[in-house]
Amino acid sequence: MEKKSKKIAISLGILSMLVTSGIIMQYRAIKAANLDGLILLTDTNLKKSILQWNEKYEDSNKKLKNTDEKLDELRKNVADMQQDENIQKNIEKYKEILGMTDVNGQGVVVSVADNNENFQNSFSSINTSNYLVHDGNLVAIVNELKAAGAEAISINDKRITNFTAITCAGNVIQVNGEKVGSPFIVKAIGPKDLLYGELTKNGGTLYKLKKYGVITEINKSDNIEISKNL
Repeated sequence: MEKKSKKIAISLGILSMLVTSGIIMQYRAIKAANLDGLILLTDTNLKKSILQWNEKYEDSNKKLKNTDEKLDELRKNVADMQQDENIQKNIEKYKEILGMTDVNGQGVVVSVADNNENFQNSFSSINTSNYLVHDGNLVAIVNELKAAGAEAISINDKRITNFTAITCAGNVIQVNGEKVGSPFIVKAIGPKDLLYGELTKNGGTLYKLKKYGVITEINKSDNIEISKNL
């Protein structure tokens, strides 16, 4: 509890120091702006105003120096805190979840593609959309991978996180507003056997897509690289 209180106090201290620095910088800006306009004042008022601003300026300089010293001390305390192994692990974990770090490891690579040949040769009575990959299909694949323990996922090299939107605009699939097209290459890092088993089970998404005529492929790999969000 004492350690947690210290961290909170340090954070509040940094915020307070930054606010103070901002106020001091505003004083300087006001001084610079107003000195140019003082020529319109009478001599007496001019001298009085200049003296007042000089006093404020000197006082601001002292406060700024004191603030800089305190900020340096706080930065050292924060640097010491960051050496804590658990804090560092948590930071890296959150970065990974948010897609802010490159990830490398074992996993699976999935390819799903529109079956254009069957689509073009199909009869009008057949639902030709069955031969095409839809946004819902990609969402289903991502959800199955997450359920099987995937640590990182990408679609056509676009990193997928809990905040990613996979949508359809007309005949175009978008990932966070960016167009992606067939074939869709889904990479997932995690326990490769579990990921593979989840995606290839009877009744799963790939099973259904293949049954309907969509081209599908899945392979295990010991070395998959997924880049961070840019």
